[in-house]
Amino acid sequence: MEEDGAIIEQSRDNPQIYERVYKKYADKIFNYFWYRTGHDKPLSEDLMQETFLRAFQQRAKYRAKGYSYLTYLLTIAHNLLIDHYRKSKSIPVEDIPTDAVPYEITDELVNKSDAEALWRALQTLPQTNRDALLMFYQQDMSVTDIAKVMSTSENAVKLNLSRTRRRLAGHPYLQDIGEFEDTKKKYTKPRFLRQK
Repeated sequence: MEEDGAIIEQSRDNPQIYERVYKKYADKIFNYFWYRTGHDKPLSEDLMQETFLRAFQQRAKYRAKGYSYLTYLLTIAHNLLIDHYRKSKSIPVEDIPTDAVPYEITDELVNKSDAEALWRALQTLPQTNRDALLMFYQQDMSVTDIAKVMSTSENAVKLNLSRTRRRLAGHPYLQDIGEFEDTKKKYTKPRFLRQK
């Protein structure tokens, strides 16, 4: 498998090569948004495309600084999401329908009401706590990578995770967070690479 840095380097001369990176990480970036937008598929798709567009436009300036290209993409995604929520009002927890719980959760847990309770508990967390928790348990990211994405220190991430775990300590299904599966979506061609 080609290293991301080599693909980015080659894409500077041949932009179509960038599609390899897109294919490799599109689902991960889509899922990053999917879990943070209340499962709004069109919005998640738009934000995912915007993430890749920004990374594509900046590929000449990209330098690997000890982090993976996925971490770089998630940093862009995180900033886009912050901008999105600054512009629009988020959905109150009470308005999240119970059928909005991802089906993957209910497949892993015996009792659907337990899955709904866990999902609602996660939705009550502040955005930064929920982001850190999902990146750590669901996406299996290191504290170092989470710190890079969230533009904070590793100690701040550790403290964030510790406080969040304590906050949810009374919930018996916390260990099942790691069992969430990412949503697979139909491949869509990157909009910014389409021929005009």
